[in-house]
Amino acid sequence: MSRSAFDAVAPGYDRVFTDSAVGRVQRLAVHHYLDRRVFGETPLSILELGCGTGEDALLFARRGHQVTATDFSTAMLEQTRAKAQQHDLAQSIEVAALDLGHAVLPIPERPFDLVFSNFGALNCIDEDALRNLAEQLARVTEAGSHVVVVVMPRACLWESLYFLLRGRPRSAFRRLRGGPVSATVSEASVSTWYHSPLEITRAFKAFFRRRAVVPIGFAVPPSFLEPWATRHSRALAVLAKTDQILRPIGPLASISDHALIHLERM
Repeated sequence: MSRSAFDAVAPGYDRVFTDSAVGRVQRLAVHHYLDRRVFGETPLSILELGCGTGEDALLFARRGHQVTATDFSTAMLEQTRAKAQQHDLAQSIEVAALDLGHAVLPIPERPFDLVFSNFGALNCIDEDALRNLAEQLARVTEAGSHVVVVVMPRACLWESLYFLLRGRPRSAFRRLRGGPVSATVSEASVSTWYHSPLEITRAFKAFFRRRAVVPIGFAVPPSFLEPWATRHSRALAVLAKTDQILRPIGPLASISDHALIHLERM
């Protein structure tokens, strides 16, 4: 995993993705699922893997949850820490460095109620590292705890059609190779693994059972089409509504921009 690549992109990440039209729509879909299927009236203890600039951690803390926000990138953690202080949420957000490729988690004072990872942080590690991560997470959770991860799956219908129409078949089916696939982040090459919902379930099956799989970004396009989405806000709203209607159809997650996998500690 290249720390320098993510350190370099951290200052502009919110502008490029968090505050983008596509980014907002896809993040809202994830939060809508959490509101319906995970969150209730009782505040939770949350471990976030790959917190980025802390957008999800801020939302969770505002709702009364206690968050341990982790990331491999020092610059991303600095962004999260600064936001927590700016919004008077430092008491609710603890920031810690964590290399998912070689994860070692200390035992917390109380087990985490929810382990959460958004928008492809787990795509930075291979299946062996996923299995190690599952074992580590089993040590810091208890029966009934939730794990909700959002990953880039092995196929994306939008992506394949886009590149095929432009005569670029290798790019159209790059996810099918699984990994490692070289992706460019801030002019640096980063190894990326594309995980199907089945592969995530398999990696975690010794300790966690699958509860649900949800498509995120089946109708809504990937973020590289942000220029189109910005110009066509009404069309994007229609696509977002379409995604909401199609969300119960789990198999669509395997060909969406992202797949949400909800697991439960056994």
